[in-house]
Amino acid sequence: MAQTSWLSIVNSVIDWVQKRITERSSWDGFTIIVISILALIASPLIKYAAWIGLAYGGWSLWKTEKKL
Repeated sequence: MAQTSWLSIVNSVIDWVQKRITERSSWDGFTIIVISILALIASPLIKYAAWIGLAYGGWSLWKTEKKL
């Protein structure tokens, strides 16, 4: 009995997912979720890249250009 109800729940979830895959708004939502997760993961790396960019920008302003 418990296995039958478990299978019906799994089947209803599969049906729900299959119906949502064809909707554009589901793709939009999935895309926003993926981009948000990537931003949360990459945010520490972006901070380091910003500091490196600031240091390189300052260095390139400070140094004199070599003439060939």
